[in-house]
Amino acid sequence: MTQEPGAGRMLGDRYELVAVIGRGGMAEVWEARDVRLGRRVAIKILRPDLARDPAFLARFRREAQSAASLNHPNIVAVYDTGEDVYIDGTESTIVPYIVMEFVDGMTLRQILSSGRSLLPERSLEITAGTLSALDYAHRHGIVHRDIKPANVMLTRTGDVKVMDFGIARAMNDT
Repeated sequence: MTQEPGAGRMLGDRYELVAVIGRGGMAEVWEARDVRLGRRVAIKILRPDLARDPAFLARFRREAQSAASLNHPNIVAVYDTGEDVYIDGTESTIVPYIVMEFVDGMTLRQILSSGRSLLPERSLEITAGTLSALDYAHRHGIVHRDIKPANVMLTRTGDVKVMDFGIARAMNDT
């Protein structure tokens, strides 16, 4: 088995990258190990090509601030943020990252696309957890704006975790 490019790299002298666990339009998400606290974390790293764009940088930083301000059992927790230097030949780019709670489970999208059906009671539990997270965010002045099955995680123990506040907006900004 070959090691993934970037695996083993350290971010901020604290986080050791293990493997890519997700890719999106803006970023890659890595499973990593916080060597200081000895725990698994997920790290969302902005794509280097987008880190050169001030609009994407602002959006990524807004996600970190929005999500970090929320402390709720149905919202993926943000632990830290930082910046890494990406070197491509002679060009270097400062690339921000967000360190988050590692959620051991699957997205609702993965579950639905696997062909498995959910019992009505389980569907209601997932809906209630998602709405609880959104209610909490709204009461704290943040609108998610991208709720979809790919942004709802279900842990192995059945808990619901809403993630990816990438296009969230503070209510007073809209």
